[in-house]
Amino acid sequence: MGREGIALAGTLIADIGYTIDVYPKKGNLAWLKDAVPHTGGLNNLVIDLARMDETLPLKVSGMIGEDDYGNLIRDTLKQYPNIQTDNITRGGRTAVTFAMTEEISKQRTFFYDPGTTLSYGEEHIDFDRLDARLFHLEYLLLLGRLDEPDESYGTRGARVLAEAKRRGMETSVDMVSEEGDRYREVVWPALQYTDYLVVNEVEGSGTSGIQMYDEEGILEEKVWEGLEKLASLGVGKWAVVHSPACGYGLDCRTGERVKVPSFSLPKGYIQGTTGAGDAFCAGVLYTAYKDGSLAEALYTGALCAAHSLSRPDSNSGVEPLPQMRERARKEWEA
Repeated sequence: MGREGIALAGTLIADIGYTIDVYPKKGNLAWLKDAVPHTGGLNNLVIDLARMDETLPLKVSGMIGEDDYGNLIRDTLKQYPNIQTDNITRGGRTAVTFAMTEEISKQRTFFYDPGTTLSYGEEHIDFDRLDARLFHLEYLLLLGRLDEPDESYGTRGARVLAEAKRRGMETSVDMVSEEGDRYREVVWPALQYTDYLVVNEVEGSGTSGIQMYDEEGILEEKVWEGLEKLASLGVGKWAVVHSPACGYGLDCRTGERVKVPSFSLPKGYIQGTTGAGDAFCAGVLYTAYKDGSLAEALYTGALCAAHSLSRPDSNSGVEPLPQMRERARKEWEA
């Protein structure tokens, strides 16, 4: 495939999705129904990209177990001819997320078993086989060994990103939403070697130290302030924050600010929110890969996220990009 395509490394997860009537208070019971196994984590982003453009070369590195969940991930990725899986390591127990979605609100809650993915390290990333134009690392704060300190680079994940840049690749990172104070020690070192950062308002607030939202929603001036802080921490090209209502982007080279609202979707359209953030990220990365503008990236991210919301699972809603654009033009922008 040569110096084309996108290489993606990180946490490969099997998701077991349940619908619940209501999230229970501590000590109470909730009914689980409609169990649906599917792939999650880095798989969401990879599959979204594969579905958007079947000609886009995608190269994946991660770790899965020698178990049924690992087989699920392997077999799912192999359904897409443009996904290269020969840098996936097998061993131990696959990471599994149990995702609970409330029937009415569609709000999701996760319970995560990391399995043996916490042992995934830089020695499992073969850059000779992952040679690409863009290298993406997902998810910071969930990477186990790659989140650990490194004397030269701050973290092992930062060392991996530095190596990708040394080899001439652009870089991007994503992270998980976490309550706590690990952002400074785990995320900050990686930003010095990151060209594209795509986060939600929770992750953006945690990383920048600037609260971008309150109980009423987004605090727009704080979002711009937070994006400027992310640029000062080292993000090289685009810093992007997405929220349910809007996407915000800062071109870290020119200072250009871009705001693109989410699509207004019809009542009853949303079937699940799991994977919508990954879909947004896919839209941004695809646009960056195609040398598009920041405004186009935010629009494409919103487009992918909107289609992701149409399905209860985490990635089957995304369709070929021309098809999604046509649907938006006819149904949502008329």
